[in-house]
Amino acid sequence: MFKKGWIAIGLAMAITLRTSQPVHAAAQISDTALKTAVAHMSLRRQLGQLFIAYAPAQPKAAEALVAKYHVGGLVLFGVDFQQGSAATKKRIAGYQKASEIPLLIATDQEGGSVSRLSGSPNYAGKPWQSPQEAYYRGGMPQVLQVAQAMQKALHQVGVNWNFAPLADVAPDPHSYIYDRTMGLGYQGTAAYIHQVIPKMQQNQVAATLKHFPGYGDVGNTHTDFAADDRSLAQLADQDLLPFKAGIRQGVDAIMVTHIMLTALDDHYPASLSRRVVTGLLRHQLNYHGVIITDGLEMDAITDFAQAQHLNADVAALKAGNDCLLNDDYATGIPALAKAVNKGEISRQQVAASVLRVLQLKRKLGLLSASQFPPAQVRIQKHYRTAKQVTVQGQVYAAHPKRLQAVVAGHTVASTKLDQAGRFRLRLQPTNAVQTVRLQAAGAAAAKLTIPARPAIWPKAVAALVAVVIVIGGRFWLIRRQS
Repeated sequence: MFKKGWIAIGLAMAITLRTSQPVHAAAQISDTALKTAVAHMSLRRQLGQLFIAYAPAQPKAAEALVAKYHVGGLVLFGVDFQQGSAATKKRIAGYQKASEIPLLIATDQEGGSVSRLSGSPNYAGKPWQSPQEAYYRGGMPQVLQVAQAMQKALHQVGVNWNFAPLADVAPDPHSYIYDRTMGLGYQGTAAYIHQVIPKMQQNQVAATLKHFPGYGDVGNTHTDFAADDRSLAQLADQDLLPFKAGIRQGVDAIMVTHIMLTALDDHYPASLSRRVVTGLLRHQLNYHGVIITDGLEMDAITDFAQAQHLNADVAALKAGNDCLLNDDYATGIPALAKAVNKGEISRQQVAASVLRVLQLKRKLGLLSASQFPPAQVRIQKHYRTAKQVTVQGQVYAAHPKRLQAVVAGHTVASTKLDQAGRFRLRLQPTNAVQTVRLQAAGAAAAKLTIPARPAIWPKAVAALVAVVIVIGGRFWLIRRQS
């Protein structure tokens, strides 16, 4: 993504110039470096990073979409594991190779009825217990052991993001989602979340609390629209307790449900509601991690979007979600770009969401430091003619505007930077050696040493003396011979 180092070019009359470039630790990627990378992305590449798409059945098709749309991640289902762990690992490696920025590879591995790993023949005859079943068989130690085992199995094949655990509480045992919950009530579920999140996040596989702000006893949003009329006080005292426990434990991501919480927003479902996503989750609960929608292809959302004549991707990003769980990237990215260009969504919000995605990728060990150098001025080439020194390079910093050449605290030259931070600067040598600092706001400066301008008179006098000596010598020889 970024060029490395600098190249010194000498012309016939050039004198060697020395530069000093900042050196950064290879293993560390700062937030500033990530922000710089985001600032240098095109809008469409930024928006691509926000899509977590369903992986096409054919590996080549998946690799093509990754390369073309720069999506942030892919989601695998049970069918994607059917060829076995080795084949799955190889397939995921192909996805990663095709992507400019490493991918988040996600799946739903809750255990029990939602267990994508069960599609792999490597786990034939080994059902993954649901949290309820594990608790029944061995208490919380068994629950935590199963959760860790699932995360390790995912990591071994290249999956780095698990859409689990459920923080939902369904008081009615006959509810749609009850069997997938812990079945321990609000306080018991909060205690479970408090313990399971650190265990799950020990294996470079992200955990995800779902479905914010609590699924409750409503119906299936995969097929129907659902609303919950509970009061804000009830939500605060009940459903939000497990989510608060997970936030305190630093959970990597939170998935937002499509249920309409009428006490919070009686017009939009939670996943499309700014009051829920930004107002409640981001601001009131002070959550700083990645927020992702539940699948935007579910009937609850497609029916709502059609009835309201709105684009679900645009509505979800407006609400404050960072990631969009959807595979309509081909139409979604242009729609989002149009919304940004019209001012409906700010560039700052998009950049902030991309930054959170990159921060998660950094935490999971997916990013290479060479792709994200510290904010700095980089000299790529420089050369000198008889009258001037020309320096070319690039400023890697967020939103750079101008570059200044400073000698002994005084600006001796400056130039505008293009949108990519590139510059071409001409400097005038003097009679003395100059140490020039090339600096731009928000970036570490680069140093350039320019030798003194070649002195003219001493050389001329020396040449004249040489001529005199030569002529004098010849005249003396002539006189002597005569």
